[in-house]
Amino acid sequence: MIFKYNSELINGPVRPATVLFLTQGPASLKDRPELASFRLTVQLLLAMGSFKGNYLETLPLYFPERENWLILVGLGSYDKLAPVHLIEAGATAAKVLTDLALREALVAVPILPKFSTSQALELTVIGSRLGAEIRFNYKTQTDQPSSVLKTLTFWNAEQLAPLTRPKSIISRAQVAAEAQIQARRLADLPANHLDPTALAEMAVTIANREKLKVTVWDEGQLLAERAGGIMAVGQGSAKPPRLVILEYPGGARSSKTVVLVGKGVTFDSGGLCLKPAEGMSQMKTDMSGAAVVLAVMEALPALKVPHRVIGILPLAENMPSHTAYRPGDIITTLSGQTVEIVNTDAEGRLLLADGLALAQRYQPDYIIDIATLTGACLVALGEKCAGLFTDSDFLKSGLLRAGQQVGENYWPLPLLDVYEDDLKSDLADFKQAATRSGGAIMAALFLRRFIKPNVAWAHLDIAGTARKNGKSPSGPEGGSGFGVTTILKFLCSF
Repeated sequence: MIFKYNSELINGPVRPATVLFLTQGPASLKDRPELASFRLTVQLLLAMGSFKGNYLETLPLYFPERENWLILVGLGSYDKLAPVHLIEAGATAAKVLTDLALREALVAVPILPKFSTSQALELTVIGSRLGAEIRFNYKTQTDQPSSVLKTLTFWNAEQLAPLTRPKSIISRAQVAAEAQIQARRLADLPANHLDPTALAEMAVTIANREKLKVTVWDEGQLLAERAGGIMAVGQGSAKPPRLVILEYPGGARSSKTVVLVGKGVTFDSGGLCLKPAEGMSQMKTDMSGAAVVLAVMEALPALKVPHRVIGILPLAENMPSHTAYRPGDIITTLSGQTVEIVNTDAEGRLLLADGLALAQRYQPDYIIDIATLTGACLVALGEKCAGLFTDSDFLKSGLLRAGQQVGENYWPLPLLDVYEDDLKSDLADFKQAATRSGGAIMAALFLRRFIKPNVAWAHLDIAGTARKNGKSPSGPEGGSGFGVTTILKFLCSF
C-alpha cells in the first residue's frame, strides 16, 4: 500500500472517496475544522438519526453526480476514546473501502483535543494498514477481494492543526504496521511449513536483506555451548532445534544495548505431558514471541532506531517420542545451572533460560523477553491484556507507556520472593515449575534466575494476547502480532 499526506484546504468531496471519523452526538462537530466541507451533510444525518457515531458504526454514502463516496466511521463516546479505538476505526475504514472495491481514498485525520494530531495520524495509519491486510491461506480457489486498496492519502488542514514532519510519521507508522503483519503471518504458518530450521532460514534471509548480522547455532553448536534447555525441548522431535542471533548496530554514540529474546516453539504438543486434543491445532502459534522479535528486528533499519539491538530466537519443536525429555530429568542449561524437569509442557521457560543466559554476553543495558508462556496469565488477564514482570522502574514505566500509546494493554504482575522456595529442588539447583497456583509468577521467577544482578530485565507474557480467537476490524482470527508495536515504540522513544 501507498500512504500519502495532504495539508491543502479542501472545499468539497474528493473523488473517489472521503473518509471521516466522528464521535457520538452533536459534540462530534465541535472544534473539528477538518469537517468544515461536510458539516451540513453530517448535521443532517445526525439530526435524522441516520448516523449516530457509535463505536465502529459505518455509513457509506454515494453521490452519483460527483462520482464520490463519503464514508463515515464512528469513534463512540468521546469520554471513552482511547488509542485502540483510533486503530480499530482506521481498520474499519479500510475494510469498508475494500468491500466497496475502491482502490484509493482520502482519509481525514481526526482532530481531537484528547490526542495530538501526530498521534491521531499515527494511529489511523496503523489501523488502516492492519485493516487492509489480506491474510494468506492455502486455498486452491481463492476468495480474496477482486480489488485491493492501493493508496490512502491522509488529509490534515495543517494551518489548523500543525504537524511536524507528517510524512515521517506516516512512514514510521506504516513500518510498525507492516512489522505487526509480518509477525501475524509467521504465527499463522502451519508447523509443517515452519519448523525450527525453516524459521532460522527465514531469519537469515531477512537479515541479509536488511543488512543485519546473523548467526545460527545448529545442534552441534548448541551442544558445544551446553544449551541444555533448548536441546532438551527439541530432542523428541525429528525437526532439530536452532538458535538465531540477529544484531542491529544502532548509530548514536550514546545509544544503549537492548537484547530481545523471543520464545520460538514452532509446535507445542506438550511433549510426554501431552496437551488435550482440543485446541492443540493452535499450538503452531507458540512461536509468537520469536515472530515478534524477528519482525521488530526487520523493522529497525527502516526506523533508524539509534540503539544497538540484539534479537535472540531459541527455536524448537516440543514433541513426544522415545527420544523426548521426561519429567524427572536433570538438565544443564547454558548458564551452567542445573534444572529438574517437572512438566514437559512447561518447555518455553527452558528455551528462554538459554536465550537469557546468552543475552548477557552482549553486556546489555536492558533485556526484554516475550513469550506465550503460561496459561495462568491467560486466566488472570484474559485475551486483551498481557502480563508484565520486571524489577526495573524504567522498563516498567517505558513499556506501559509505549503500550498505551499504540493501543496494547499490559498489567504489571509481581515478582514475589516468597514464592522462591517453591522452586527448590533436592536434586538440582532448582525445579522448572512448582504448583499450578501462581503459575505466571512462578514462571517469571524461574526466568529471573538466569538474569545477572543489576541487569534491567522485563518479561512479557503474551499467552492470552498472541492469538485472536475471533475476527476484529484490525485483523482476522489467528496470530495477532501483539507486542511488535509496543517494543518498536519503546525502542524509538527513549
